[in-house]
Amino acid sequence: MFTKEDLLVIEDALKIADAEYIRLIDENKNNKNRMVAFNRKQKKLWLVQNKLRKLIEEN
Repeated sequence: MFTKEDLLVIEDALKIADAEYIRLIDENKNNKNRMVAFNRKQKKLWLVQNKLRKLIEEN
């Protein structure tokens, strides 16, 4: 389905997205609603990252 190189590129993109969510959460410490929303998105991102790691290990 995907080559190992493709999966590594996707992994790098997810790391960039994770860093962006961390930045957004830090910026919105005063706005609890937005902070919670970004945190939920980040948790979903972590689930995808974990599944991707398993795929990379299998290849």
